[in-house]
Amino acid sequence: MVRNRCALLFVVLAALWLVGCEDIRKSPGEIVSERAKARWDALIRGDLQTAYDYLSPGYRQSTPFERYRRKIRGVGLWRKARVERVECDEAEVCKVLVMVDVHLVIPRSGGEPIESTNPVYERWIYSEGQWWYVPDR
Repeated sequence: MVRNRCALLFVVLAALWLVGCEDIRKSPGEIVSERAKARWDALIRGDLQTAYDYLSPGYRQSTPFERYRRKIRGVGLWRKARVERVECDEAEVCKVLVMVDVHLVIPRSGGEPIESTNPVYERWIYSEGQWWYVPDR
């Protein structure tokens, strides 16, 4: 009976270890790419709280959510975002290029909506065991 419990405990601990090591097998660029895409997906959905949670701890400490929410411009205009490039020149800093599709209707223009794709350059830092987005102030 004790042997079965020990075996079960070993299997559970091994499974937890493997899940915890999932990000270890990914490069910093892959992790940052996934997090940048997830942040943009949240912005496009209008889920500003989730997008805010991707900001660096220092930025969140100095910028309360309500202030961040008031600063965001583009919700409802953004249609799609694609991470084009991630460059991690330093061990704890990555530069990201995101191409964002925008759908803009200009009142009284009488024309069709304007569709464009715009480059957005982002800086991500590694801090407290995770990658975080650091917006320009």
